Amino acid sequence: MYQLVTFKNGLTLITIDLPHLDSVTTLVAVGAGSRYETKNINGISHFLEHMFFKGSRKYPTAEQIATIVDGMGAVNNAATGKEYTFYWIKSSAKHLEVAMDILSSQLKESLLLEEEIEKEKGVIAEELRMYRDNPTRYIWDLYENLQFGDTPLGWDIGGKEKIIQKFGRPDFVKYLDSLYSPQNMVLVLAGKLPQDVKKLAENFFLDLPNRSDYDFVPFKKLKQHKPKINVFYKKTDQANLVLGVEGYDRYDAERYAARVLGVILGEGMSSRLFIQVREKRGLAYHVSAGFDPYKDTGAFTVYAGLKLEKVEEGLEVIIAELLRIIKEKVTEDELKKAKEMIRGRLAIRAESTNFLAEYFGTNFILDRKIEEFGDLQKRIDGVSLEDVRLVAGELFKEEKFNLQVIGPFKNSKSFERILVGGPR
Repeated sequence: MYQLVTFKNGLTLITIDLPHLDSVTTLVAVGAGSRYETKNINGISHFLEHMFFKGSRKYPTAEQIATIVDGMGAVNNAATGKEYTFYWIKSSAKHLEVAMDILSSQLKESLLLEEEIEKEKGVIAEELRMYRDNPTRYIWDLYENLQFGDTPLGWDIGGKEKIIQKFGRPDFVKYLDSLYSPQNMVLVLAGKLPQDVKKLAENFFLDLPNRSDYDFVPFKKLKQHKPKINVFYKKTDQANLVLGVEGYDRYDAERYAARVLGVILGEGMSSRLFIQVREKRGLAYHVSAGFDPYKDTGAFTVYAGLKLEKVEEGLEVIIAELLRIIKEKVTEDELKKAKEMIRGRLAIRAESTNFLAEYFGTNFILDRKIEEFGDLQKRIDGVSLEDVRLVAGELFKEEKFNLQVIGPFKNSKSFERILVGGPR
């Protein structure tokens, strides 16, 4: 499905040729994210992502970059996570060279002008405020802070306004030089590719500057002896909550069973939580569950947007479902349906060049290898009923629960009573 080659400068190229298409996604993923930051530069990974769109030596203004991209009917964007950042342009196949030229110029020769940095501080501040005004988005920042505490994994990716206001050009140059090395990057091309694609990639990316790189500070797992609860007071018409536990990292063998467990509990309209919380009781419009791993830890979470007057009942129902899956075995039909759902959703997503580029790029930058879809599905298919039950029993323990709530609640006492002495 794909070909992989490493250039002499250390950059890895992954190509996924789909000749039946007329488009290409060009993506560069970097092993740089917010967990590589220290407290005094928290937010710089995300800020730097913005600055790459503000002009380079060849394309000196944001307007020029946007005009070229729009003029060829392409779309470009970027995303910053805690363990990686990626930049992409999706264009018609005939504009692949232009896409590579723009991305390579942004990475090699970004101007990082002081006046642009100062202007962008206002943009970043408004982005952070926008997220804080959106409880369905902001609750995830609060939850990770609750679970991971005062560590890089617990800090907001966007940082804090008062820290961001202090950034200057030397901060960006120092951070860029520490992580944006070709050995710490991967270039992914997914779509209709020319025969000389490797040569084209070398032409644009072989002269990336050779920078240093360093690793993040590992997350130290602390034994949790009682539930953790945080209530963020906000006048809302709906209570947003995330109930979660620390889970498995991305190398743990149990991660496949955890993924299946997440599907059974909270993916799709026939999942256990959807049926119990929404269909049978009408307590929420949206409820879901899932497993998200990092390199050295992870989280299994349930999210729900609940009626204010029914939030306690909703939480009780959620906890009851998590505990029921330990006591009552998942049925063969449920297990089969979950595996087929994973297979089907993956097949649908794999029709998108953006999904393919992001999947291959982030997997390689994190693991230095690719778990192909067939291998992933084999491991999912190998998950047994007992595997699911054992994982649920290991994860869903009263003392391991973390509850984050956003809503017009002045204290957490009612939630504490449910977590500590809830339904059994």
